[in-house]
Amino acid sequence: MLENLKPERVFYYFEELTKIPRESGNEKAVSDYLYSVGKSLGLETIQDESNNIVIKKPAYKGYEDHEPVVIQGHMDMVAEKADGVEHNFLVDPIPVIVDGDWVKTKGTTLGADDGIAVAMGLAILEDKEAKHPALELLVTTDEERTMAGARAVKRELLKGRKLLNIDAEEEGILLSGCSGGHNIIGTLKVKYEKNDMKNTFVLSVNNMLGGHSGMEIHQQRGNSLKFALRALDMIKEIADYRLVSIEGGTKHNAIPRDAKAIFTSNADEFNIDFSRLISEYPLDKDMRVSIEKVENVKEVLCKGCQEKVENVVRNIPHGVYSMMEEYPSIVECSDNFAIIKFDGNFVKFTVSLRSSNPKTFEEYTDMVKKVYEENGVRYTLEDYYKPWEFAKVSKLRDTALEVYKKLTGKEMKVEVVHAALEPAVFVDTFPDMEMISIGPTMKDVHSPAERLNILSTQRTFEFVKELLKSL
Repeated sequence: MLENLKPERVFYYFEELTKIPRESGNEKAVSDYLYSVGKSLGLETIQDESNNIVIKKPAYKGYEDHEPVVIQGHMDMVAEKADGVEHNFLVDPIPVIVDGDWVKTKGTTLGADDGIAVAMGLAILEDKEAKHPALELLVTTDEERTMAGARAVKRELLKGRKLLNIDAEEEGILLSGCSGGHNIIGTLKVKYEKNDMKNTFVLSVNNMLGGHSGMEIHQQRGNSLKFALRALDMIKEIADYRLVSIEGGTKHNAIPRDAKAIFTSNADEFNIDFSRLISEYPLDKDMRVSIEKVENVKEVLCKGCQEKVENVVRNIPHGVYSMMEEYPSIVECSDNFAIIKFDGNFVKFTVSLRSSNPKTFEEYTDMVKKVYEENGVRYTLEDYYKPWEFAKVSKLRDTALEVYKKLTGKEMKVEVVHAALEPAVFVDTFPDMEMISIGPTMKDVHSPAERLNILSTQRTFEFVKELLKSL
């Protein structure tokens, strides 16, 4: 499908990666594939206990005295699919299509985040004419969930102290810092009581836009969990109801797209026009809301438990808390109210919080904790990573800016990103490492609308090769 696209070998490897299921936590097969590629190229290849891969290529003739450079990306991908799409991310390949200037897929995430970094790295490793210092391609696991792969990388694994992370999502922007963050996981024990209402209904909210909870949190994209509760409020204006459950969201780093609330009522039907409510979410123009009568249930949440669940959904913040003083267009602190999951007598809430400022990080964390505490929800703080702080001096960054200007005639922008990047983990293992992050233009990552720009990929690959040549 992608054989006619250029750079040919980049898109060859990218398409090969789409054939291998590689949702976070299911990376053994893709790790083995990368190991086999490295070995087939006759290069030193290492697969560590976390299934991270390092492939080492000697310097081009004349570059032997230059410092080694690390090219880095992650092999896992976020697994999201549109409502009604049949796809098993554990076994099914990603079906790629070309649509004008974009590589897309059919109702699932594409995996360009971060398969394109891996593809670029492999294409450079096999290119015997590429001029560069000694290279170390580091491909990590589980970036999208916990960054466990990056955390497991041992210092002695890499000789290079200049790292080129290819995990940014907009051509022409060099990232030189990122936010820190953690997940705030709440657990509420609930009780059930006999249902004394005659009908049971399912409220379904589907096909909201969703997206990356860091990169797109400022765009006012709707949260399906919040929307579902507002829809229930409209139902309550017509008739009393008792809640059985409210669930939605699949990934901590994806804005929730779908939600489902099961409730009982003595009303026989609900013909509610949700258009006014939907109009408040202009970006979610394709969303669908429906109410369907189903077989009557025997139990509902106890009244106190229902109140607590609804209070949490209503009062947990979602969205932007503050913007950066140095970069007013960049989010400083935000949270994503990501997941609600019912499991027996327990309800689990997942909130993903990010900040590049320790003060706002603590303030917003306390706000979430307060909502939990007021409703009897026990909580834990998980998967913390500290910010990758902006380096005031960086020869690697300066060189990259010079090369980009020479190559394109344009100035490259330097920014700090409101998202998690693996350099935030590497700063502990490699405090002497210079790091930057770049990438081709991608849109709507972490959602079924994810797409990769073809010409941007070509230009970015040329930039990477010229940068390596200049190092």
